[in-house]
Amino acid sequence: MHPANSHGLIRVHGARENNLKNVSVEIPKRQLTVFTGVSGSGKSSLVFATIAAESQRLINETYSAFLQGFMPSLSRPDVDLLEGLTTAIVVDQERMGANSRSTVGTATDANALLRIVFSRLGAPSAGPAFHYSFNLPAGACPRCEGMGTVTDIDLTQLFDDSKSLAEGAITIPGYKVDSWWTVRIFTESGFLDPNKPIRDYTETELHDFLYKEPTKVKVNGVNLTYEGLVPKVQKSFLQKDKEALQPQIRVFVERAVTFTACPECGGTRLNEAARSSRIGGINIADACAMQISDLAEWVGGITEPSVAPLLATLRQTLDSFVEIGLGYLSLARPSGTLSGGEAQRTKMIRHLGSSLTDVSYIFDEPTVGLHPHDI
Repeated sequence: MHPANSHGLIRVHGARENNLKNVSVEIPKRQLTVFTGVSGSGKSSLVFATIAAESQRLINETYSAFLQGFMPSLSRPDVDLLEGLTTAIVVDQERMGANSRSTVGTATDANALLRIVFSRLGAPSAGPAFHYSFNLPAGACPRCEGMGTVTDIDLTQLFDDSKSLAEGAITIPGYKVDSWWTVRIFTESGFLDPNKPIRDYTETELHDFLYKEPTKVKVNGVNLTYEGLVPKVQKSFLQKDKEALQPQIRVFVERAVTFTACPECGGTRLNEAARSSRIGGINIADACAMQISDLAEWVGGITEPSVAPLLATLRQTLDSFVEIGLGYLSLARPSGTLSGGEAQRTKMIRHLGSSLTDVSYIFDEPTVGLHPHDI
């Protein structure tokens, strides 16, 4: 056997991470290996804290010192010898993303493939593929900026107008009177009287308090950016997936903010040009809203030779959803609404559809229905 082909095993000798007691194992590559045992037996210590951790540490060392400064500092696991390591990708059951713009389609690159298909076959054409993306200004609905929803904020939930800023008028969780980044920038910006009840503000003062556009100010010799309370709340809380917010913040958002489908795009997130481009009467928003099993069938009915390789890759991705029991989802489904098991399987599709080979995929308690042929 050629030496380059002799590394068919991952060898672990003398692993002592956490509760492991000098464990030595040899794990065959390119096979499905399952670690079982009672709680506390060391499964995670061996797989995640030893094998996956060392793989990640070695990969991080290939980056420049500058980039490593932004990465978590990883120490070498307590183990005598590790040989034959491959790149390890951990597929866990953590919820996916705190970004409200993330969907099943964007998380798996299925949307990217679908956009290319529509850019080439859609009539009338909306332009290049990026013009069909709600995450870019070229394709996003101008009214909701690609969010799909518009918000109505109840101002009475943001402040008590009978109080001044110095008295704690702002009632948003985390907005403490002595906090630089929340309240003190309002009281010391020079735009507002910190001792004046908000109900007594002039029209200009109220506008500056609630809606003023970002403006550079100097407070105690420090350059800061002042902006109104409403856009500050929108950027801090409303551009994140609501389910990913801290509990007290989520309660506040549910109480203070009303979300409704954008009246201009109907919740599709796309502008008029992207919505008008169709293939066989179906636009890209319609396609993303379909149940994935139905979308796979529709894609299979497109026979244009010029995009045959793209269609084959897209169909393979969509069929993978169906095979692992997620055919009932749609590409438009927000990632943050997936359950732990759904999120794990969606990550599987993203990773296992990759062009990378000889990679070790490490699954954290795979969900029911995972079979060796899925790997």
